[in-house]
Amino acid sequence: MMQKKEALKSFKSWAKSEEFSLKYLFPSVSKNEVIHIDLSINNTHVKTIKEFNNLPYFETKLEEIQTENPTKIIAGGYLEKRALYTSDIYKRNTKNGVEKRDTHLGVDFWLPAQTPVNALLDGEIVCITDDNFDKGYGGLLILKHKTKNNVFFTLYGHLSLASIEKHKVGNIIRKGAQIGQLGNATENGNWVPHLHFQIMLTLLDFKNDFPGVAYESEIEFWKSICPNPNLLFKLKALDI
Repeated sequence: MMQKKEALKSFKSWAKSEEFSLKYLFPSVSKNEVIHIDLSINNTHVKTIKEFNNLPYFETKLEEIQTENPTKIIAGGYLEKRALYTSDIYKRNTKNGVEKRDTHLGVDFWLPAQTPVNALLDGEIVCITDDNFDKGYGGLLILKHKTKNNVFFTLYGHLSLASIEKHKVGNIIRKGAQIGQLGNATENGNWVPHLHFQIMLTLLDFKNDFPGVAYESEIEFWKSICPNPNLLFKLKALDI
């Protein structure tokens, strides 16, 4: 297996000559532009954890942004430090006190429940999971991809359970085939509907899950194995 730096360099080299439209990922939406939404600790959209966890309130905010930007998908989040992860699954005890996982490793695309999600390229299903707990992934699916010089994985979080139950680990999903549909709050981990899309160059020792949020103290490691998904889409609004 290539070392982390070599794997990241090789992936970036491959991605540089590739470009994937959001129209492939969300065929029913037929948009390839995004409006960036900032959900970092300094954001002005949802100013408190209480507001974020008030799903009708947050969904209304998103609807206002969508109405103002009808030709764009609301998206963002790579490497954002967020104060939104309140579940105990994001905490650990250290000698210096409680540390929280708060740095986001993927891009969120905020779209309605039941929005179809398609494969960007051929992939083998290596994980199908129901992370059925508060602020988990809900329906989760991970694909393994191979190019001439690279092996990498794409993660699709917050899918509806019915849409992923038809799949089996080991099956091949072809480019353009439907992976699943976005779940509602009762089945997606208690979130406003959205897709968490993430790229990984390794699954480490994870079998049925993979972190979508990292401890800030470990962020250099996670950046090295979870490159920016916008390397595929090349959207100026998502440049960081």
